[in-house]
Amino acid sequence: MRPANTRSLFTLASAFLFYTAHASNSSACPAIWSTIAKDLKSSFSGCNNNARSAIRFAFHDAAGYSSKTPIYAPASGGADGSLLLSSEELQRPIENPLQSFQPWLLAKWNQYKDQGVGAADIVQFAGNIGIRSCNGGPVVQTLIGREDSSTPAPDGTLPNAFGPGSDYETLTQLFADKGFSTTDLAALLGAHTCSQAFAARQIPRGAAQDSTPTTWDNNYFQGLQAVHQKKKRDSDDDADDNVADGATWSRFGRPDNGPGGPGGPPGVYHFQSDINLSQPNTTVGSEMGRFATSLDGFNSAFVDAMGRMNLLGIPADIVSGFVDCTSLVE
Repeated sequence: MRPANTRSLFTLASAFLFYTAHASNSSACPAIWSTIAKDLKSSFSGCNNNARSAIRFAFHDAAGYSSKTPIYAPASGGADGSLLLSSEELQRPIENPLQSFQPWLLAKWNQYKDQGVGAADIVQFAGNIGIRSCNGGPVVQTLIGREDSSTPAPDGTLPNAFGPGSDYETLTQLFADKGFSTTDLAALLGAHTCSQAFAARQIPRGAAQDSTPTTWDNNYFQGLQAVHQKKKRDSDDDADDNVADGATWSRFGRPDNGPGGPGGPPGVYHFQSDINLSQPNTTVGSEMGRFATSLDGFNSAFVDAMGRMNLLGIPADIVSGFVDCTSLVE
Protein backbone atom coordinates (compact mmCIF):
# COMPACT_ATOMS: atom_id res chain seq x y z
CA MET A 1 0.00 0.00 0.00
CA ARG A 2 1.48 3.36 -0.97
CA PRO A 3 1.43 6.16 1.62
CA ALA A 4 -0.98 9.07 1.47
CA ASN A 5 0.32 12.01 -0.50
CA THR A 6 2.01 15.04 1.02
CA ARG A 7 -1.05 17.27 1.01
CA SER A 8 -3.12 14.69 2.89
CA LEU A 9 -0.48 14.12 5.52
CA PHE A 10 0.19 17.86 5.94
CA THR A 11 -3.47 18.71 6.38
CA LEU A 12 -4.12 15.98 8.94
CA ALA A 13 -0.84 16.38 10.79
CA SER A 14 -1.29 20.14 11.07
CA ALA A 15 -4.87 19.74 12.26
CA PHE A 16 -3.67 17.22 14.84
CA LEU A 17 -1.09 19.65 16.21
CA PHE A 18 -3.87 22.17 16.82
CA TYR A 19 -6.15 19.43 18.12
CA THR A 20 -3.70 18.34 20.81
CA ALA A 21 -2.54 21.86 21.71
CA HIS A 22 -6.06 23.15 22.38
CA ALA A 23 -7.44 20.18 24.31
CA SER A 24 -8.42 22.28 27.33
CA ASN A 25 -9.45 25.56 25.66
CA SER A 26 -13.21 25.34 26.17
CA SER A 27 -13.96 28.76 27.69
CA ALA A 28 -15.02 30.23 24.34
CA CYS A 29 -17.61 27.56 23.51
CA PRO A 30 -20.86 29.40 22.61
CA ALA A 31 -23.64 28.87 25.16
CA ILE A 32 -26.07 27.51 22.55
CA TRP A 33 -24.00 24.34 22.30
CA SER A 34 -24.78 23.53 25.91
CA THR A 35 -28.48 23.53 24.99
CA ILE A 36 -27.80 21.38 21.94
CA ALA A 37 -25.75 18.92 23.97
CA LYS A 38 -28.56 18.50 26.49
CA ASP A 39 -31.07 18.01 23.65
CA LEU A 40 -28.96 15.42 21.84
CA LYS A 41 -28.03 13.50 24.98
CA SER A 42 -31.72 13.11 25.72
CA SER A 43 -32.45 12.07 22.12
CA PHE A 44 -29.60 9.52 22.07
CA SER A 45 -30.20 8.03 25.51
CA GLY A 46 -29.25 4.37 25.78
CA CYS A 47 -27.22 4.33 22.54
CA ASN A 48 -30.40 4.07 20.49
CA ASN A 49 -30.81 3.97 16.71
CA ASN A 50 -30.60 7.77 16.43
CA ALA A 51 -27.28 7.69 18.27
CA ARG A 52 -25.93 5.02 15.94
CA SER A 53 -27.13 6.94 12.90
CA ALA A 54 -25.47 10.12 14.18
CA ILE A 55 -22.13 8.33 14.48
CA ARG A 56 -22.39 6.97 10.95
CA PHE A 57 -23.62 10.31 9.58
CA ALA A 58 -20.61 12.15 10.99
CA PHE A 59 -18.26 9.58 9.48
CA HIS A 60 -19.94 9.65 6.06
CA ASP A 61 -19.96 13.44 5.91
CA ALA A 62 -16.27 13.80 6.79
CA ALA A 63 -15.05 10.82 4.79
CA GLY A 64 -16.08 12.50 1.53
CA TYR A 65 -12.54 13.91 1.57
CA SER A 66 -9.74 12.29 -0.43
CA SER A 67 -6.26 13.53 -1.26
CA LYS A 68 -7.04 12.54 -4.85
CA THR A 69 -9.72 15.23 -5.03
CA PRO A 70 -8.75 18.71 -6.30
CA ILE A 71 -8.71 21.17 -3.40
CA TYR A 72 -11.85 23.29 -3.02
CA ALA A 73 -13.35 25.28 -0.16
CA PRO A 74 -14.25 24.71 2.55
CA ALA A 75 -13.05 21.11 3.08
CA SER A 76 -12.57 19.46 -0.33
CA GLY A 77 -15.60 17.26 0.34
CA GLY A 78 -14.67 16.53 3.96
CA ALA A 79 -16.34 17.72 7.18
CA ASP A 80 -18.51 20.42 5.64
CA GLY A 81 -22.10 19.33 6.32
CA SER A 82 -22.77 18.52 2.67
CA LEU A 83 -24.42 15.20 3.55
CA LEU A 84 -26.99 17.17 5.55
CA LEU A 85 -27.43 19.92 2.95
CA SER A 86 -27.09 18.21 -0.44
CA SER A 87 -29.98 16.04 -1.62
CA GLU A 88 -27.78 14.80 -4.48
CA GLU A 89 -25.19 13.42 -2.06
CA LEU A 90 -27.83 12.00 0.29
CA GLN A 91 -29.59 10.07 -2.46
CA ARG A 92 -26.55 8.02 -3.42
CA PRO A 93 -27.09 4.28 -2.79
CA ILE A 94 -24.25 4.13 -0.25
CA GLU A 95 -26.16 6.66 1.90
CA ASN A 96 -29.34 4.57 1.96
CA PRO A 97 -29.06 3.76 5.69
CA LEU A 98 -28.91 7.49 6.52
CA GLN A 99 -31.70 8.81 4.29
CA SER A 100 -34.33 8.29 6.98
CA PHE A 101 -32.15 9.91 9.66
CA GLN A 102 -31.23 13.05 7.72
CA PRO A 103 -34.65 14.74 8.12
CA TRP A 104 -34.39 14.31 11.90
CA LEU A 105 -30.93 15.88 12.08
CA LEU A 106 -31.90 18.59 9.58
CA ALA A 107 -34.81 19.53 11.84
CA LYS A 108 -32.41 19.84 14.77
CA TRP A 109 -30.17 22.13 12.75
CA ASN A 110 -33.14 24.23 11.61
CA GLN A 111 -34.12 24.58 15.26
CA TYR A 112 -30.77 26.13 16.18
CA LYS A 113 -29.26 27.61 13.01
CA ASP A 114 -30.55 31.15 13.68
CA GLN A 115 -28.35 31.17 16.78
CA GLY A 116 -25.16 30.75 14.77
CA VAL A 117 -25.08 26.96 14.65
CA GLY A 118 -23.51 25.50 11.51
CA ALA A 119 -24.68 22.36 9.72
CA ALA A 120 -21.17 20.93 9.50
CA ASP A 121 -20.64 21.51 13.22
CA ILE A 122 -23.89 19.92 14.34
CA VAL A 123 -23.14 16.84 12.23
CA GLN A 124 -19.81 16.20 13.97
CA PHE A 125 -21.09 17.33 17.38
CA ALA A 126 -24.00 14.89 17.14
CA GLY A 127 -21.65 12.09 16.11
CA ASN A 128 -19.47 12.62 19.17
CA ILE A 129 -22.50 12.83 21.48
CA GLY A 130 -23.71 9.59 19.88
CA ILE A 131 -20.42 7.84 20.69
CA ARG A 132 -20.55 9.04 24.28
CA SER A 133 -24.19 7.93 24.66
CA CYS A 134 -23.13 4.28 24.42
CA ASN A 135 -22.17 2.66 27.71
CA GLY A 136 -18.40 3.11 27.98
CA GLY A 137 -18.23 5.40 24.95
CA PRO A 138 -15.09 7.59 24.91
CA VAL A 139 -14.95 11.37 24.69
CA VAL A 140 -13.70 12.61 21.32
CA GLN A 141 -12.38 16.15 21.20
CA THR A 142 -15.11 18.32 19.71
CA LEU A 143 -14.22 21.56 17.94
CA ILE A 144 -16.66 24.14 16.56
CA GLY A 145 -16.20 26.56 13.67
CA ARG A 146 -16.57 24.67 10.38
CA GLU A 147 -17.85 26.31 7.22
CA ASP A 148 -20.90 24.71 5.60
CA SER A 149 -21.23 23.56 2.01
CA SER A 150 -24.18 22.26 0.00
CA THR A 151 -21.88 21.07 -2.78
CA PRO A 152 -22.09 17.26 -2.89
CA ALA A 153 -18.88 15.53 -1.90
CA PRO A 154 -17.12 13.59 -4.67
CA ASP A 155 -18.65 10.16 -5.24
CA GLY A 156 -16.66 6.99 -4.63
CA THR A 157 -14.86 8.14 -1.48
CA LEU A 158 -16.73 5.92 1.01
CA PRO A 159 -15.99 2.26 1.81
CA ASN A 160 -18.21 -0.56 0.57
CA ALA A 161 -19.28 -3.13 3.16
CA PHE A 162 -20.01 -5.84 0.57
CA GLY A 163 -19.13 -6.72 -3.00
CA PRO A 164 -16.68 -4.85 -5.26
CA GLY A 165 -14.47 -2.47 -3.30
CA SER A 166 -14.77 -4.33 0.00
CA ASP A 167 -11.43 -6.11 -0.42
CA TYR A 168 -8.40 -5.41 1.76
CA GLU A 169 -6.24 -3.54 -0.75
CA THR A 170 -9.02 -1.23 -1.94
CA LEU A 171 -10.07 -0.28 1.58
CA THR A 172 -6.59 0.32 2.97
CA GLN A 173 -5.78 2.51 -0.03
CA LEU A 174 -9.07 4.39 0.34
CA PHE A 175 -8.19 5.32 3.93
CA ALA A 176 -4.55 6.06 3.09
CA ASP A 177 -5.86 8.62 0.59
CA LYS A 178 -7.61 10.29 3.53
CA GLY A 179 -4.35 10.35 5.52
CA PHE A 180 -5.17 7.46 7.86
CA SER A 181 -2.72 4.74 8.87
CA THR A 182 -3.57 1.07 9.20
CA THR A 183 -3.82 1.59 12.97
CA ASP A 184 -6.26 4.44 12.40
CA LEU A 185 -8.33 2.27 10.08
CA ALA A 186 -8.47 -0.59 12.57
CA ALA A 187 -9.55 1.81 15.31
CA LEU A 188 -12.22 3.53 13.21
CA LEU A 189 -13.69 0.14 12.32
CA GLY A 190 -14.19 -0.36 16.03
CA ALA A 191 -17.18 1.99 15.89
CA HIS A 192 -18.98 -1.13 14.66
CA THR A 193 -19.06 -2.10 18.32
CA CYS A 194 -22.43 -0.28 18.42
CA SER A 195 -23.45 -0.86 14.80
CA GLN A 196 -26.65 -2.36 13.47
CA ALA A 197 -27.22 -2.71 9.72
CA PHE A 198 -30.57 -1.72 8.23
CA ALA A 199 -29.83 -1.46 4.51
CA ALA A 200 -27.41 -4.27 3.61
CA ARG A 201 -29.35 -6.92 1.70
CA GLN A 202 -26.70 -9.55 2.46
CA ILE A 203 -27.57 -9.74 6.17
CA PRO A 204 -30.84 -9.49 8.14
CA ARG A 205 -32.32 -6.04 8.69
CA GLY A 206 -31.20 -4.66 12.03
CA ALA A 207 -28.44 -7.25 12.43
CA ALA A 208 -25.75 -6.20 14.90
CA GLN A 209 -21.99 -6.33 14.26
CA ASP A 210 -21.26 -6.83 17.97
CA SER A 211 -22.89 -8.99 20.62
CA THR A 212 -23.42 -5.92 22.85
CA PRO A 213 -24.52 -3.12 20.46
CA THR A 214 -25.46 -0.61 23.18
CA THR A 215 -22.09 -0.93 24.91
CA TRP A 216 -18.85 0.55 23.60
CA ASP A 217 -16.39 -2.32 24.09
CA ASN A 218 -13.99 -4.50 22.11
CA ASN A 219 -16.39 -7.44 21.58
CA TYR A 220 -16.54 -6.48 17.90
CA PHE A 221 -12.85 -7.28 17.51
CA GLN A 222 -13.15 -10.46 19.58
CA GLY A 223 -16.01 -11.68 17.39
CA LEU A 224 -13.93 -11.25 14.25
CA GLN A 225 -11.03 -13.04 15.90
CA ALA A 226 -13.36 -15.97 16.65
CA VAL A 227 -14.37 -16.22 12.99
CA HIS A 228 -10.77 -16.45 11.82
CA GLN A 229 -9.79 -18.85 14.60
CA LYS A 230 -12.63 -21.17 13.58
CA LYS A 231 -11.53 -21.04 9.96
CA LYS A 232 -7.97 -21.85 10.96
CA ARG A 233 -9.07 -24.81 13.05
CA ASP A 234 -11.08 -26.12 10.15
CA SER A 235 -8.00 -25.88 7.89
CA ASP A 236 -9.81 -23.88 5.28
CA ASP A 237 -8.52 -24.65 1.79
CA ASP A 238 -8.70 -21.03 0.65
CA ALA A 239 -5.40 -19.27 -0.03
CA ASP A 240 -6.51 -16.51 2.33
CA ASP A 241 -9.61 -15.20 4.04
CA ASN A 242 -10.33 -12.41 1.57
CA VAL A 243 -13.89 -12.84 0.36
CA ALA A 244 -14.03 -12.53 -3.42
CA ASP A 245 -15.95 -9.61 -4.88
CA GLY A 246 -19.52 -10.65 -5.50
CA ALA A 247 -19.19 -13.82 -3.41
CA THR A 248 -22.34 -15.18 -1.82
CA TRP A 249 -22.40 -13.94 1.74
CA SER A 250 -24.35 -17.00 2.97
CA ARG A 251 -20.93 -18.50 3.59
CA PHE A 252 -20.61 -16.15 6.57
CA GLY A 253 -24.14 -15.05 7.28
CA ARG A 254 -26.59 -17.95 7.21
CA PRO A 255 -27.86 -19.02 10.63
CA ASP A 256 -27.15 -22.67 9.86
CA ASN A 257 -23.54 -21.73 9.22
CA GLY A 258 -23.14 -19.63 12.35
CA PRO A 259 -24.43 -16.02 12.37
CA GLY A 260 -21.64 -13.58 11.69
CA GLY A 261 -19.45 -16.28 10.24
CA PRO A 262 -18.48 -19.75 11.39
CA GLY A 263 -17.37 -19.44 14.99
CA GLY A 264 -18.73 -15.92 15.41
CA PRO A 265 -21.00 -14.83 18.27
CA PRO A 266 -24.67 -15.88 17.95
CA GLY A 267 -26.85 -13.16 16.45
CA VAL A 268 -23.90 -11.19 15.09
CA TYR A 269 -23.41 -10.61 11.37
CA HIS A 270 -20.11 -9.16 10.17
CA PHE A 271 -19.62 -7.13 7.01
CA GLN A 272 -17.64 -8.66 4.17
CA SER A 273 -15.24 -5.72 4.45
CA ASP A 274 -14.66 -6.36 8.16
CA ILE A 275 -13.83 -10.01 7.56
CA ASN A 276 -11.39 -9.01 4.84
CA LEU A 277 -9.68 -6.30 6.88
CA SER A 278 -9.37 -8.42 10.02
CA GLN A 279 -7.27 -11.17 8.43
CA PRO A 280 -4.67 -11.97 11.11
CA ASN A 281 -1.75 -12.01 8.65
CA THR A 282 -2.26 -8.35 7.65
CA THR A 283 -1.24 -5.08 9.27
CA VAL A 284 -4.83 -3.97 9.85
CA GLY A 285 -5.77 -7.42 11.12
CA SER A 286 -2.83 -7.43 13.50
CA GLU A 287 -3.98 -4.12 15.00
CA MET A 288 -7.54 -5.40 15.27
CA GLY A 289 -6.18 -8.42 17.11
CA ARG A 290 -4.38 -6.09 19.50
CA PHE A 291 -7.59 -4.17 20.16
CA ALA A 292 -9.39 -7.46 20.84
CA THR A 293 -7.21 -7.85 23.94
CA SER A 294 -6.91 -4.17 24.92
CA LEU A 295 -9.98 -1.97 25.30
CA ASP A 296 -7.78 0.91 26.47
CA GLY A 297 -5.60 0.53 23.40
CA PHE A 298 -8.65 0.60 21.15
CA ASN A 299 -10.20 3.64 22.83
CA SER A 300 -6.93 5.59 22.73
CA ALA A 301 -6.43 4.91 19.03
CA PHE A 302 -10.08 5.60 18.22
CA VAL A 303 -10.21 8.97 19.99
CA ASP A 304 -7.08 10.02 18.10
CA ALA A 305 -8.36 8.90 14.68
CA MET A 306 -11.93 10.15 15.12
CA GLY A 307 -10.73 13.53 16.34
CA ARG A 308 -8.91 13.93 13.04
CA MET A 309 -11.85 12.49 11.08
CA ASN A 310 -14.00 15.30 12.52
CA LEU A 311 -11.69 17.82 10.80
CA LEU A 312 -11.04 15.98 7.56
CA GLY A 313 -10.19 18.21 4.63
CA ILE A 314 -10.22 21.49 6.58
CA PRO A 315 -6.98 23.51 6.22
CA ALA A 316 -4.95 23.88 9.42
CA ASP A 317 -5.07 27.69 9.34
CA ILE A 318 -8.87 27.49 9.44
CA VAL A 319 -8.87 24.92 12.24
CA SER A 320 -6.69 27.28 14.29
CA GLY A 321 -9.72 29.54 14.69
CA PHE A 322 -12.02 26.83 16.06
CA VAL A 323 -13.24 26.70 19.66
CA ASP A 324 -13.21 23.63 21.90
CA CYS A 325 -16.59 22.36 23.14
CA THR A 326 -15.35 18.94 24.31
CA SER A 327 -16.48 19.56 27.88
CA LEU A 328 -20.09 19.45 26.68
CA VAL A 329 -19.68 15.93 25.33
CA GLU A 330 -18.38 14.50 28.61
